[in-house]
Amino acid sequence: MLHTIEHHLFNQSSGGSMHTYNLGTRTTTSVNRIADIVCDVLGVDPQYTYTGGDRGWTGDVPRMRLSIEKLSALGWEPRMESDDAIRAAAETLANEL
Repeated sequence: MLHTIEHHLFNQSSGGSMHTYNLGTRTTTSVNRIADIVCDVLGVDPQYTYTGGDRGWTGDVPRMRLSIEKLSALGWEPRMESDDAIRAAAETLANEL
């Protein structure tokens, strides 16, 4: 991510045009799985409570996947799958607590 920001700043300072890219993975995961991973990292075992029916609130999506094809066309590929990235982020944040 840092390199993406540095590249953006360099382009802006050199008069280059700005391009927007989605950073993501080629996999998806569910909200339940995200909660399970975070709880595992934190060593807690809560009971989940849901509101809004079986799909959540109006407009909610069960899975989100942003296209990374534009960035991939430049040769970038993700190094992690969704679950691994979530676990790594949760571990990093938990270590800051």
